[in-house]
Amino acid sequence: MFSSGSVLPVKIQPPLLRPLAYRVLSRKYGLSIKSNGLSALAEFVGTNIGTNWRQGSATIRFLEQFATVWKQQERGLFIDQDGVKEVIQEMKEREKAEWSHEHPTQHGDDILRHSDDDSDDDMPMAADSSLQNALLSSPIRDPINENEHNVSSRLEKSKNLDWRDYFKVINASQQQRFSYNPRKMQFIFVANKKENLLGSSTGFLPDIADKVQMFLTRYYLTNDRVMRNENFQNSDMFNPLSSMVSLQNELSNAGQKQQFNSMNITPIKNLLGRDAQNFLILGLLNKNFKGNWSIEDPSGSVEIDILQTIPTQGHYYAPGCMVLVEGIYYSVGNKFHVTSMTLPPGERREITLETMGNLDLLGIHGLSNNNFIARLDKDLKIRLHLLEKELTDHKFIILGADLFLDDLRIMTALSKILQNLNDDPPTLLIWQGSFTSIPVFASMSSRNVSSSTQYKNNFDALATLLSQYDNLTESTTMIFIPGPNDLWGSMISLGANGILPQDAIPSVFTKKMNKVCKNIIWSSNPTRIAYLSQEIVLFRDDLTERFKRHHLEFAFNENEESYTESANTTTKDTDTVPIDELVKNPDQLPQKVQESRKLVKTILDQGHLSPFVDSIRPISWDLDHTLTLCPIPSTMILCDTSSAQFDLTYNGCKVINPGSFIHNRRARYMEYIPSTKKTIQEEIYF
Repeated sequence: MFSSGSVLPVKIQPPLLRPLAYRVLSRKYGLSIKSNGLSALAEFVGTNIGTNWRQGSATIRFLEQFATVWKQQERGLFIDQDGVKEVIQEMKEREKAEWSHEHPTQHGDDILRHSDDDSDDDMPMAADSSLQNALLSSPIRDPINENEHNVSSRLEKSKNLDWRDYFKVINASQQQRFSYNPRKMQFIFVANKKENLLGSSTGFLPDIADKVQMFLTRYYLTNDRVMRNENFQNSDMFNPLSSMVSLQNELSNAGQKQQFNSMNITPIKNLLGRDAQNFLILGLLNKNFKGNWSIEDPSGSVEIDILQTIPTQGHYYAPGCMVLVEGIYYSVGNKFHVTSMTLPPGERREITLETMGNLDLLGIHGLSNNNFIARLDKDLKIRLHLLEKELTDHKFIILGADLFLDDLRIMTALSKILQNLNDDPPTLLIWQGSFTSIPVFASMSSRNVSSSTQYKNNFDALATLLSQYDNLTESTTMIFIPGPNDLWGSMISLGANGILPQDAIPSVFTKKMNKVCKNIIWSSNPTRIAYLSQEIVLFRDDLTERFKRHHLEFAFNENEESYTESANTTTKDTDTVPIDELVKNPDQLPQKVQESRKLVKTILDQGHLSPFVDSIRPISWDLDHTLTLCPIPSTMILCDTSSAQFDLTYNGCKVINPGSFIHNRRARYMEYIPSTKKTIQEEIYF
């Protein structure tokens, strides 16, 4: 604990600080100090602690806090000058944020006025004293070594938390961006260029470097996730592709144990000169300039032969997906003959967050900048989880997609649903487009009412309907997610696949809705919701239809289907049918359940909401991070009208599909209870 008196700066020679720095940084935290890093530490200690740096525990407390922040940022073992300046700057930002939170009447800028420039030697000693008290007098917060008493005291404060402070809807344009450094395996904050270039006409256009980094980032994130999988860390016996394992088991004797050699992922460039050898490759599935299938990674690409490929069942394989392929490379023709193919294994949200250092990617607990990286506090997460369990009366209502406001049937169904919800208003009401049955676009016709005017009139009619239910408009938060027929995307795509992410519906069409509804949010597609300890992703897209259209067909599947058809024909020709064929296999699931599981597993294992190439589903290059599922969310509301309703949980992520709003004279919606993560399917006849 430092005294509150003035600090007399002193110049400390680096060798004098070395014994103390070695005892704290090297022996206690296992860090190595470079000479320039030691000089930077000595300069900071001499300026801010002064002549009393040997007495008391001030220097030790600073070094321990410095080492804690260094370890949290995963900066490595060697402490250099640049790293010292960056860590000290982040320590200032942290103390500034904490001070402004604890003392809202004071300005945080008055607390930390000191910088590491040489010109700061002329600053008054009062500024050094304020920095000394704010930065070094507070106890060190190390979540790893914090005692149980401190944890229990924080848990008791959960009653003082207000859930509204931790409920936030983040549009695609508001989401923070982080770039991934594969060498250091760290996430680096990237400032929003559109905010810095508002006066430039090219500021709103993505950079060509963003297109290059888009698939590279996906590859490196997937590769690191695969390397963390426990199956790839066993060097005794392992073959990562289950289809090849089952095939070898069938070819081997029944009672004989098979041994499999461990396999490593090989870059494509290392295949050259290694003819007729077996390899395992991780890469992007795509078609080359010849129209043939190929695998790409950062080192190169190679054409593949899939005539004898045995794929792992339960996945979609489309251009743009990351796949693991095993096979033999032949230099003749420069082809890789694939024997088995599968998707990379998934990972639970908790493991990914721990690997990332608990980064606050959504900026709920604090906004990151170039000098400060916000992280999730473990104790606060526990308190939010306990508060979440207590709020049993909170519920989210998810309406089905394609709410065509120009359809009288849908307006009739909405009036009945809103009347039922008005008696017990939900916390959140989610509306999913398209909100018009005809795409809105500019036309040269001489009609009395243009399509854009009719579009605005539809929302005005909805506002008139909502004005009859005061409980909903006053206490319920409403979120509107656009669809393919909504503006402004429909002006270009005409209802086809537009660019992701899709912007929110313009405010010029929603003025009356904003007046009627007290809490209304016009969000983008996709959008994210931070609700206490949960991260909820909302996405409106017909993914099942697109996956089926571009799914890679294998010769193995075609042969298997033809064999099944011939067997059924032979059975029908005979008079007797075996009893085993009359009884349904208990493990056999309905076709709708299989397709829903196939879709969910493909999306979450890919770690991306739209794992396609640009020619199938274009993506704004600089906003690709808004579609990334790293880590996977707690809950994902995937509204797909080409698939049946489902409610699945995979790797701890709950995936909900409400389907279409109207189905056979029935209006469908789903009720989600966040405290228990359970859903209830509701239907109303109209």
